[in-house]
Amino acid sequence: MKNYMLLILVLSALMACAFDKQKHQRHQLNQPYLKKVYYDGTTDDLLTAGLGLSGLRGPAPEISATPTAKALRQASYYHQFRALNDLTAAGGYGRLYGMKENQKPIAGFEYWSQRKLQAGPLHTVVVQIPDHLNREHPCLVVAPSSGSRNVLGAVGTSGAWALLQGCAVVYTDKGSGTEIALIGDQAYQIDGVVKLRTGDQTGLLSARKLQPASDLHVIQTHAYSQAHPEQFWGEFVLDAAQYALQLLKAERELARKQVHVVAASLSNGGGAVLRAAEKDLVGIIDAVVAGEPQVNLQHTYILQQHKKNETIVSKPLLKIANMMSLMEPCAALDSSLMDAPFKANTLMIQALLINRCQALVAAGLIAGKDVSEQAAAALQKILAMHIEPAALQLSQINTLVGMWSAINHTYSNSYLQKTAQDNLCQSAMSAFTSTGEPRPLTVTEVNNMFALSNGIAPSNGVELAHTNAENEVQSRMILAADFGLSSQLCFADLRHTSAMQTALQKIMAQPHKNKLPTIILHGQDDGTVAVNHTSRAYYHRNQSADHQNTSLKYYEIQNAQHFDAFLAYPGFKEKYVPMHPYFEQAMEMMLNHLRHGSSLPPSQVIPTQPRGQNNDLEALHVPVIRQQAEKTITLSNNQLVIQ
Repeated sequence: MKNYMLLILVLSALMACAFDKQKHQRHQLNQPYLKKVYYDGTTDDLLTAGLGLSGLRGPAPEISATPTAKALRQASYYHQFRALNDLTAAGGYGRLYGMKENQKPIAGFEYWSQRKLQAGPLHTVVVQIPDHLNREHPCLVVAPSSGSRNVLGAVGTSGAWALLQGCAVVYTDKGSGTEIALIGDQAYQIDGVVKLRTGDQTGLLSARKLQPASDLHVIQTHAYSQAHPEQFWGEFVLDAAQYALQLLKAERELARKQVHVVAASLSNGGGAVLRAAEKDLVGIIDAVVAGEPQVNLQHTYILQQHKKNETIVSKPLLKIANMMSLMEPCAALDSSLMDAPFKANTLMIQALLINRCQALVAAGLIAGKDVSEQAAAALQKILAMHIEPAALQLSQINTLVGMWSAINHTYSNSYLQKTAQDNLCQSAMSAFTSTGEPRPLTVTEVNNMFALSNGIAPSNGVELAHTNAENEVQSRMILAADFGLSSQLCFADLRHTSAMQTALQKIMAQPHKNKLPTIILHGQDDGTVAVNHTSRAYYHRNQSADHQNTSLKYYEIQNAQHFDAFLAYPGFKEKYVPMHPYFEQAMEMMLNHLRHGSSLPPSQVIPTQPRGQNNDLEALHVPVIRQQAEKTITLSNNQLVIQ
């Protein structure tokens, strides 16, 4: 179990995984910005926080127990880049895509603020305007964070691409982020520094407040803000874009009509930009690029694939998480998944997974006289939800990190606007000793939380925990009875309550309202965001509308899964290709479409080729999106046809 926890620490970094006094100004919340910093491109910069590609590939920058904003920013860049990319040269970064090995630092101004929607919660925004901003064809990229990350969550994806093209960037944390409840008079500044509440600090202090439960409970923003921020993710994107446009006008004298605005991000950041496109009634943004977007929608369609027809009834993330949290730990024992990446690591907890299988039988949820039959039955429950079989190759790593249980905890508490004091389903976030005893976070962990946490367990010492009826932290969730089954059954039951149904209705996408030029990309082997329930459903609903959006294109990538960061590891690099080269291609195509009227290639499947073992990724492994598609994606007789 000790080796298992060491592994969890490594994996949580993957899943997660300056306040410079020079030229800075402070303003009150009602001013254009709370903080303005100039990065000269020598000691620090906008693109890599002074690390350069070699620094991003190297050891993590040292960060003290009481870090400065500059140190937090640099550490955040390091972990955000590495959490969302395979930065290795063997994986193609620096050669085939991404910044080049000899990329020069990018100088420019950075503006920090915290904004409140008229009818909604706060979100933190950061605007970057590079010195080399393209004045002939000005552009702005709106980059909401993926996952539950801090405001800098997209620096390594849409942000980096934008700066390399001479675009300005505006980031938003979508009302989530990595702050935790603090004790006494301590408070977060919007840049992550923990300060005492004193008179001269109030200009930068975050206006968010989180309610503590005990010194063993970790209270993070996404789960416990009581604001249900997801219902406003589209509005956050639009608000961030408006704020950046105002700054471009004030600082660079650029009018809205001069600037091409593209909203672009990944995962639930990708979902946020699609929601923004649906809600933009006044032309705040011009186009959208969404990579593997997490969207929730209600839609039924017929999928024709591999010469078979299936009727797909799309399901929201929480319903999928409920089923997967119950069944995947048992299904991971199925013989068809013996060669899945990280299978050797789940052997360390195999006894716990067998207990889960037996508990599912006892609860009447599956049948089977032995573990083999039980695992097969659990796997069939998952496949019956129309999860792509290839996506289940991620079952081992998902089980190791408790991804679905963490989603249940975070999103259920968020949707129902609970606090940790409510002890929802006896599930909590806490830290533990090496022997499994609950412990408070250290001062270092608290002070580094902004940079090193991903806003959801596990990360930076925070793990999913099981509590008793009195809300006292008892153990890690995986060590609760039957691998935490009672907690996951509770979350599944919550989905049927009227309060949860009301909350879910507030986040349903409306694809037919998206009339903007849009590119959606998705990996066919995505084990985190189910393609049948998100991108395919979204594309079909949009294209089957009375007035379909002919400028919405959908590209599926063969042999691609959700986390490019995993590709540096054995078991992944042999089987999968990166998504990021295609995200960059989509960004380039969209900007050319806006600037020059270039046509967007038709919707298609990209036939990639895994590189195998001990091979470097080359161009032949990741063929480009083509104007003459080899494998098209079309609608025929109202069916979505994937060749």
